[in-house]
Amino acid sequence: MRKLCCEPGCDDLAEPGHNRCADHLGPWLQSEAARKQAAKQGKAARAGIEFYQTRRWREGSKAFLDRHPLCADCGELGQVVPASEVDHITPHRGDTRLMWDRSNWQALCKPCHSRKTAREVWHGGRGDRIG
Repeated sequence: MRKLCCEPGCDDLAEPGHNRCADHLGPWLQSEAARKQAAKQGKAARAGIEFYQTRRWREGSKAFLDRHPLCADCGELGQVVPASEVDHITPHRGDTRLMWDRSNWQALCKPCHSRKTAREVWHGGRGDRIG
């Protein structure tokens, strides 16, 4: 079932699988691509890239996953799903104290980690878990 374009004032049908019509989809996709590229160039993103490539992080996160093998978010829903990534509960944004604070780490599966990161990066943290 197709829906209306989500652009204000537009009453055209959205393209299949999207939320915008043909006229609005292209410019929106370009805007999103530019926004993602700008986010990757930020100071915090660069610090994160360097951090995640360190031997200390690779070994530390592997050891953490060995001790916490299940996804914390899925577990809260009663599901048993293997964790594959270590997440910083409070985003570190380049702060080395938060990067290495293991009480700020949680084990997540790839889909949960991707969803959480998308909320933090693209939606300013709205919808984060409470608790």
